[in-house]
Amino acid sequence: MRKMRFDLSRRRLLQSLGLGAAAGPFIPLLNASAQTAQRPKRLILLFTPDGAPAKDYSTTVDWKPTGTETDFQFSPLHTPLDPFKSKIVVPWGLTLTAGGAGEQHAYGMAGLWSGTTLPEPNNGYSFDGGNGHLTGWGAAPTIDQIIAQAYGASMPYQKAPDDPNPETRYRSIALGVQCGSPNSVTRMCYTGVNAPITPEVSPKAAYDRYFMGVTPSGMTPTEDPAVTRARAEKHAVVDLLKKDLGRIRTRVGSADYQKIDAHLAGVMSMERRIMPPPTTPTTTGCTIPASPTKLTSNNANYPMEITQMMDIATHILACDVTRVLTLQISRGFSGITHTWLGQTSPHHTMSHDGVDRRTELTAIDNWYAQQVAYLLGKLDAVNEGSGTLLDNTLIVWGRELGNTSHNMGRAPFIMAGKAGGALRTGRFLNFDKQEHAKLLVSVAQLMGMSSLNSVGNRVMNSGPLSGLVG
Repeated sequence: MRKMRFDLSRRRLLQSLGLGAAAGPFIPLLNASAQTAQRPKRLILLFTPDGAPAKDYSTTVDWKPTGTETDFQFSPLHTPLDPFKSKIVVPWGLTLTAGGAGEQHAYGMAGLWSGTTLPEPNNGYSFDGGNGHLTGWGAAPTIDQIIAQAYGASMPYQKAPDDPNPETRYRSIALGVQCGSPNSVTRMCYTGVNAPITPEVSPKAAYDRYFMGVTPSGMTPTEDPAVTRARAEKHAVVDLLKKDLGRIRTRVGSADYQKIDAHLAGVMSMERRIMPPPTTPTTTGCTIPASPTKLTSNNANYPMEITQMMDIATHILACDVTRVLTLQISRGFSGITHTWLGQTSPHHTMSHDGVDRRTELTAIDNWYAQQVAYLLGKLDAVNEGSGTLLDNTLIVWGRELGNTSHNMGRAPFIMAGKAGGALRTGRFLNFDKQEHAKLLVSVAQLMGMSSLNSVGNRVMNSGPLSGLVG
């Protein structure tokens, strides 16, 4: 093993010396930026299934708040959010910027966070998008991934995705609850064309993966033995490189000193970076929840799985494991039967069984609002000094439909959190019949991407929602 590493380091040195690229492997290490701010912006995209309750395509429960911009009352769908009204914005009346192959559930899922057209089957990808209407995968990155890949002073990330000294362990994390097998109706986020993101749907697996090696505030870090071994191996390589450079420096002319010294500076920087982590945590609000009980994923356990995932999501953000997170609860064509509400038919079935189900569907939406209120309460309970985790986060709650009868207009969106002060909350804003692509642009701008003016391929250069940002 030692001989292999020595040969590898020698080969790299010999390739670089005299070729004008001496600093190649190491100089990027010198460009690492300063430590990230302790309380960065975070983003949560939250999904629950179906749109506002409807009797038919044209007859929908009016979920529009009453009152004025700053003195308003929620509709029955959203009354559980009342304790957090001062930290909420209701962008009422938006039309989903979505379309393409399949039925509305399918292209609504593909367009919800991307504003793009869902393609017909292509490249071997073919899914039932509703009643046999076939689709392919989505055709563009979603706004969570656009934001996760961006970087700058006022964004969640200040460093590029390929920076050798990343700010968080994960650039983004996707969580879900009973999202279903992968197809165009069950996946809402994409890294690019034909590249859906499959969320982690097991709370226990999410806990084990994302909290491995995380040190709560006020505790001395412990480290996985495999990480310790990997660090020791990296140190061995660095030691060999330093010895090589030291020997070679004595054998070259002065003209090559600069190349050798550049190498050495890079190696020293690498050595500093692979030192054991500091004993002082960088995130003051970081605590780790108890490991969740492993549940059988079924209808009866659905509420508990949601609670577990929301707890995990809160602690992931508080511990700076990531700064961009998505939480998909159920899926298009949701088959959940809300027995705890006294119901005996699945959610989607009730939307189309020929009976006026507005009362039952309103109860479902109100129940989902209770779950969202639970998440907001958990985020708001994390003290981050000048504000709470909720204050430093933007939550956007959306659906794949405008109403349960497949109308895409007046889709129920709720925004919560202050995005680190970028969003002025406690407001109800009327954006009736405006494209929700503008909301996606606004989300990007709230996350610091001030020059972005267009999202998706259905409404080009839409700009943001006037009056929402700023």
